[in-house]
Amino acid sequence: MMRRLFTVSPDNEPLWVRLYGQPYADHWAAMLVGDDVSLPDPGTVTGLTFFGATPEDAEREAKAYLGMAESVN
Repeated sequence: MMRRLFTVSPDNEPLWVRLYGQPYADHWAAMLVGDDVSLPDPGTVTGLTFFGATPEDAEREAKAYLGMAESVN
């Protein structure tokens, strides 16, 4: 999975980041990296990494970090 997201930097500047998701050990990893960073090799992580039991859980954690949290029941 790869998504390109628009956010703001700590300096309030517009910033594009990529959100990569892939299996890692017995979890899923969602990695936030710069727009110019390519997909890491299988079994490795890079950037800011968030883990979850499912791809959706890991992605939700990464988006919450960016302030793009989705409502959950």
